[in-house]
Amino acid sequence: MEERSRVSPLQVNVNATMQTTPYVAVHMRIEKDWMIHCKKLEQRLNISEICSSKEQIMRRVGSIVGLETPIVVYLAVADNLLEDNSIVEGWGEGLLPYEKKKLGVLDIYKKHPYLIQSAIDYEVCLRSDVFVGNTFSTFSSLVVLERSQLMMSLGVAQRCGLDVRWPSYAYNLEGESSGPRPWAANMSDVSLQAISYGSNHVSCW
Repeated sequence: MEERSRVSPLQVNVNATMQTTPYVAVHMRIEKDWMIHCKKLEQRLNISEICSSKEQIMRRVGSIVGLETPIVVYLAVADNLLEDNSIVEGWGEGLLPYEKKKLGVLDIYKKHPYLIQSAIDYEVCLRSDVFVGNTFSTFSSLVVLERSQLMMSLGVAQRCGLDVRWPSYAYNLEGESSGPRPWAANMSDVSLQAISYGSNHVSCW
C-alpha cells in the first residue's frame, strides 16, 4: 500500500497528460544493454529481425497504415541506460514525441526503483490507443498479451487494424507499406514462446 501511494502522484501526472488526447506508445528498445543483448541473440539465432535502430523505429511508426495525425507519441525507454539523448528528434510530420523529461515528470520518475519505473511505463503503454513494441522484449510482449486478453474478454473477433480498441504492432518486423507488423497474442498457439515473447513469427487476425 505504501509503495502504491508513492507512485500515485507520477501516475496522476502522466495519466492527466495522456488522457486528454489519443496517443501512440512506443516501447523504444535502443538502450545500450538491449543493443548488446539483441545483437548477440541475432547471432545465436541466425536471424536479423530483433534489433531496431532509432531511425527504423521512427520510420515504421510513421508508416502505420491509417494512423491519423497529428498524434502524441509516448516513448517508453529506460532513461538511465540510454546513450542517445535525441530520441524526440527526427520524427515524421504529425508525430509529436514525448518522453518523461518533456512531460515534466523525469525527476519524480527517477526517485523510484527500476521496477516501479517499469510498472509506470507498462500502465502508460497498456492504456495507449496504439502500442508499438518489439516481439523479443518481455515487456512489449506482456503489454500485447494483456491488450489481446482485454479484446478477448470483450468478445472482439478481429484484433488487427486501427479500427479495433487496442491495436498493437511490432516495429522489429516489417508489415504493410513498410510499417510495423500488426501483432496480437495468439492464445491457441502451441508454442509458449510465441505467446509470451521471443519470436519473429507473430501475426494478427
